[in-house]
Amino acid sequence: MGRAARWVLLSIIATAGFANAGSVKAESAAGLQARIQLGGHEMTCRDFRGQTVRAIHMDDLGDVAHARIVNRMPIITLNKRRLDTLPDKLQIFFYQHECAHHILGHVFYPTQTSENEADCYAIKVGRREAVFGREDVEAFAPYISVSRGSPFGHLPGPARAQRLLACFDDPSEENIAEPAGFTPPPPPVLAEGVR
Repeated sequence: MGRAARWVLLSIIATAGFANAGSVKAESAAGLQARIQLGGHEMTCRDFRGQTVRAIHMDDLGDVAHARIVNRMPIITLNKRRLDTLPDKLQIFFYQHECAHHILGHVFYPTQTSENEADCYAIKVGRREAVFGREDVEAFAPYISVSRGSPFGHLPGPARAQRLLACFDDPSEENIAEPAGFTPPPPPVLAEGVR
């Protein structure tokens, strides 16, 4: 095959590859939604910069949901398969928790308290918008209590459920770091005498 024929063949292959890459990207973009239905409510989110946060379903997420930035775009990834096993209001809580990470800037500037702040923020938004009553937050406990917590800052399930109630009961809209009525558990003992 001559040099010119190889260039023509490579050009055709490259053009076909770019065309296919464009259709894959278009299909992926179609999965991103600015508005999503969860628990009978239409959910939307804007980050601390005012940008629309898009949601996408990924069943192999390994968690209920996750806040992230992809190509400078704020995204909430939702595990629809896991969400469908949860009560409607708990689905809304998890979405609001991930939205809180975007609103509070945790996706850019995570801290050791980011998870607790996102929990409290989500509960207070649900209370303010009359989506959650205290009995709804109490009903989250059996689902949340089975969690062992996480190295990124999620409290172990029972403590997390207690803290969600303290956030709901705290009358302040601003206080998301230390809600009144919640005593954090002591740090775990890692080895004899070491914390």
